[in-house]
Amino acid sequence: MKNLTRALAIFITALLLVSCGKEKKPEFTDETTGQNTPLEMKNDEPKKEEKQETTADTSDTKFNTNQQNTKNRNFDIGKPEAVISPLEAGNYNGRTVTVKGFVADVYQSEKVAYLNFVEKFPKNPFTAVIFASKFSDFPDIIKYKNKDVEVTGRVSMYREKAQIILNSPKQIVVK
Repeated sequence: MKNLTRALAIFITALLLVSCGKEKKPEFTDETTGQNTPLEMKNDEPKKEEKQETTADTSDTKFNTNQQNTKNRNFDIGKPEAVISPLEAGNYNGRTVTVKGFVADVYQSEKVAYLNFVEKFPKNPFTAVIFASKFSDFPDIIKYKNKDVEVTGRVSMYREKAQIILNSPKQIVVK
C-alpha cells in the first residue's frame, strides 16, 4: 500500500510538471502577417487621454501614407452570401458574409483590437478583429463603439465564437 501511494504521488507530480510546461496557444493569428495575440482577451479600460492623443497624431500621419497605399492594393473579400446577425455568424464558418449588428464594446491592446458585438466580452457572440499591422488603416476604431455597423468578410471560429478578421476599412461600414 505504501508503494502504491508513493507511485501515485510521483505520477501526480510528474503530470503537474508536464502540464505546467506546455506552451500557451495564441488567441488569434493574423492570416496576413502571422502575428499572434495574447491567450485571453482583456476588457481593460482604454488608455489615458494623453497617450491616445499622441497615438492619434502618429496614426493620422500613418493613415495618410497608408490611405494612398490602400488604393493600390486589392482587398477582394468576395461577394457576401448573406446579410446576417451576429448571433447567426457561427453557422457560417468559412463563408463570406456581411454581419450587421451593434458594437457593444471596443478594446484595443498593443497587438490587437476587438469590436465585440451585441454584448461586452465574454458574453459577445461575435467579434471583428483588427491586428496591429492594420491599426494605421483603422486610425479611430473607438468610433464604432455603440454604433450599428456592417462587417463583411470570411467567418472563422475561435473557442466556439465567430469572428471576422478585418484587413481593410472597406470591410466595415457604420449604418
